[in-house]
Amino acid sequence: MKILLPTLLLSLAIGGSGEPLDAARTFWEGWREVAKPEKAYSAAPVAKERVLLWVPKGSSRSKLKKTSEKTVKLFDALFEDAPHVEGATPRTAVLFELVGPKSLEAATGHAAAQVPRLAGWAASARSGTGFVLEEPLAAGWMKSVPGVEVWSPENELANRLARLLTLERFGRQPHWLAQGLAWHLEIGVCKDVYCFPYRTGFVSKKEHRSWPRMLADQMEARGERPVEMAELAGWRRNSWDAPRAGLAWGAATMLAEHYEDELPRVLAAFAALRVKDGRDVAADGSWTWIPDHEIPAEGQLELLDRELGVDFLTELGRFARKPKRYRRPR
Repeated sequence: MKILLPTLLLSLAIGGSGEPLDAARTFWEGWREVAKPEKAYSAAPVAKERVLLWVPKGSSRSKLKKTSEKTVKLFDALFEDAPHVEGATPRTAVLFELVGPKSLEAATGHAAAQVPRLAGWAASARSGTGFVLEEPLAAGWMKSVPGVEVWSPENELANRLARLLTLERFGRQPHWLAQGLAWHLEIGVCKDVYCFPYRTGFVSKKEHRSWPRMLADQMEARGERPVEMAELAGWRRNSWDAPRAGLAWGAATMLAEHYEDELPRVLAAFAALRVKDGRDVAADGSWTWIPDHEIPAEGQLELLDRELGVDFLTELGRFARKPKRYRRPR
């Protein structure tokens, strides 16, 4: 059974002062005093200080470090030449392996103490099994979950770190693209999928390891009905939707494997479009983010067709029906 994974992606200005690692350490200083964690924790910077791991006593730091480094390496293989989007600055991603509810309360409570607008979220997040935050750039997951027999901390780390790295470089992206990329990287690092945000219930072995086959079966079941952009863009944040999840992974994987040169431009273009349309500008020129702004499906499709130079939905349909045989148009 998979437990609900509370996730919050905030629309806050990206930035900070000082060196990224120093800023991350400063923000999280004293987090263990909000609520006493079940065990002692120590911090370890990894991946050339791109990541700061908070690891409880008794955990395998080497295993978590290795998973972090693999995830960063795979992300960089896709995006190493892509600059940060306008307004984004390099930041260290902070990750917590949490051994119990007191540890979760300490991490989320400290974030809320530093960023007051997180107070409502922190109160509800204490009953969950993990979190992802845009500002501060941080994520956490439970080391184990009572009543859940199949749970992989390494997969949880890889998936969450992939989302943080995307946020750090490109800002908030359409939900289907951000989560689809996280699954693509999770599979690349761990060879399977065990992170299913907001899903409850039994997960079969096939769902852990056979995503190309599942996607092809999903397309076969729909017959000749073409894929529509609303199916991707309509996947609401903080929810689970199995058909949309499969399409999201398929779309992100197609882009990462067959449109690798165009993918960074797509992410940068989505970031620019969000800056253009996702802000409420006052008469004096000041502005604030529009809460929960999402790029409309039509706008997403127009952007994808333009940046890729192909009919995105047609190519997604071709890829989804035969993922292993797909070749992009010449």
